[in-house]
Amino acid sequence: MDYMRPTTSKVRLAIISMLSEKIIVNSKILDIFAGIGSVSKEFDKFSPKKIVMIESNIKNIKILRKDFKKDHHKVIKGDVYNFIPKLDEKFNIIFADPPYEQQKFSKLAEIIIESDIFEENGIFIYEHHKNYELPEKFQYLKKVRDKKYGDSRISIYIKKGVSSD
Repeated sequence: MDYMRPTTSKVRLAIISMLSEKIIVNSKILDIFAGIGSVSKEFDKFSPKKIVMIESNIKNIKILRKDFKKDHHKVIKGDVYNFIPKLDEKFNIIFADPPYEQQKFSKLAEIIIESDIFEENGIFIYEHHKNYELPEKFQYLKKVRDKKYGDSRISIYIKKGVSSD
């Protein structure tokens, strides 16, 4: 099913306000399941160092390539699960908005952790259906925020050191 459900403006603004401009400015951002890039457009207003977007739908890829042409933008056409392990850089902010019916948080979080693309104290933002409960902790990811907006829900995780305190 190729159902498009762009992140609502209310949710986009909530994400930005949760993070603050200061965090976004110096960040390298990975937007997975980028869609038409509505969240990346919000991030881009704060001039982050880099935004990498992964999307599989060719119609969306054309929109992303038209809208994101600056040097610090990179649009990748491909399957998120296959492409993440091939990335050779680290990100401060990873935003994921998979199709709500997928409910694959654990699989996605595991690939991100195993691929070692996440900076220490990095932020993982996962948008999902309001009824899909996510764990408080997943390996060294710790949930710091969980908020509902209509049918959507934003769960924010911070990467904490892999050693146990």
